[in-house]
Amino acid sequence: MTEDEFFEFVQTRDEKWELIDGEPMMMAGATQRHQDIAANTLTSLHTQLRGKKCRPTAADTGVPTSNGTIRYPDVVVDCGKRDDQAMRATAPTLVIEVLSPSTRGFDSHKKVIEYKSHPDIKYILLIDTNNACSLLHFRDGEGWGEVMYDSLDDVIEFPEVGATLALSDIYFGLEMKPKLVRERVCSKCGMTPCACDESGPIPGM
Repeated sequence: MTEDEFFEFVQTRDEKWELIDGEPMMMAGATQRHQDIAANTLTSLHTQLRGKKCRPTAADTGVPTSNGTIRYPDVVVDCGKRDDQAMRATAPTLVIEVLSPSTRGFDSHKKVIEYKSHPDIKYILLIDTNNACSLLHFRDGEGWGEVMYDSLDDVIEFPEVGATLALSDIYFGLEMKPKLVRERVCSKCGMTPCACDESGPIPGM
């Protein structure tokens, strides 16, 4: 299935789908906590970027990552030319994934590798669902750097987008136990609980 065929396909479906190596795959549903975190994140970015070039969009914006694969991050900040009819991001600069227990290992490994291969993506933010903890991958010259944020006082900066995200805003209205984060953070993948799978941590970590 081509990308264009896939976008025609999803318009006739009520469920959420991704295109993986040319095959449509149904996406799992999200918990209320997952949705609250994504909504908080989108609201904060939308408030800061209203009327500016870069636009935050929700999980209905596709991001082609490789030949025959289209992902749907929880939040995308698109800094490309606006196209009101487009179903894919024209220049996805920031992609955000809220890590669900059932997909955290996959999101923290395969998806990150795919996103890093996209020439327009400058920031990849992984948000932990259970604890106040977020891992930022950022493009640094020809390579990538990373920073872990594990306090509700932390503020994540995205200079090329022109916005920031405070962890207190990301987790607004949710019960958190930030003092436990440092005791549980995995030294390899930087997430809590550990998101490493059999293939080991994300390359470069």
